This record gives sequence, structure tokens and C-alpha cells, in this order.
Amino acid sequence: MNSDDRILTGIIAAFAGAVTGAMVGAIVWAKYVGWTGMTAGWVSVTVGFLTALGAMVASRSRRALIALMCSIIAIFGMLLGKYLDAKWNPPSTVDIMEGQPDMPPEYAKRIAKMVEESEAGDSTWKLIWMRTEWYDIFYYVIASLVAFQMAYSTKLYRFIFRSG
Repeated sequence: MNSDDRILTGIIAAFAGAVTGAMVGAIVWAKYVGWTGMTAGWVSVTVGFLTALGAMVASRSRRALIALMCSIIAIFGMLLGKYLDAKWNPPSTVDIMEGQPDMPPEYAKRIAKMVEESEAGDSTWKLIWMRTEWYDIFYYVIASLVAFQMAYSTKLYRFIFRSG
């Protein structure tokens, strides 16, 4: 096997590992929302972490191309997480916080509207849009940067693959 074949094999393995990590991260994120009833955007950073970890373990390599690929796949993983959240967690599970005395009234109104839209049979995509906040973009960027940085990290690579 020549070096070009090894590089291509490593990239394919990294892609498979990154997709697997992103899917696991998306499932964990959606389940977290279902378990806690809180839509915590910061949990999406785990998608970036697991994407990079999956790529690194599968390919046993750290390249800039793989890190860039992880960054992009992490974004798709976060979109999958949002989709699974909307699909698995009906708005009524998120309204656990509605009874909180310090809850802003506009948030309670949004939850009530989501429940109403969900019961009317509106699409999952509409529920995703309704559940997306402006700061979610911030977390998506952070998770994408985490995926890039971790997939290209020399320290993490040495930590995972240290010999002896």
C-alpha cells in the first residue's frame, strides 16, 4: 500500500468515525433535552467533541483536512441533534420549566405556541425553527471550532495513542 492509498484510507476512516461520533453526540444531546426538559445549547459542544474523537480514533491520524471535515460534520451532527430533539421530545416535555416562578412570560408563551403547533400536526421542521434561539448559532460555531481543534490537537493525539 503506497502513501496515497494510506492517506485516502485514513480520510475514509476519519469520515466514518466523525459521522459516527456526530450521530452519537446528536442522540446524547436530544436525550439530554428529553431527560432534563431543558434546551441547553451548551450540550451541543459534546457533538463537536465526539465528532473529533471518532475521527481521531478511527483514522489514527491528525491532519488539517480531517480537522476541517470534522468541523463540517459537527455542524450536520448538531442539526441532526436539533431534528431528533424536535422528533423525540414533544413541546410538552420542554414545558417542565413553565411552572418556574422566575420564568420569563415570553418564554411561557413560546412554549404554549409550540404545544399548540405540535398538537395541530405541524411539521418537525417548523418545531425545529420554533425551538431555535439566536444563541444556538453561537454554540454551533463553538462546537464546530471544538471539533476542528480537537481533531488537529497534538496533545490529544499523543494522549490517546501513547505507547507503553
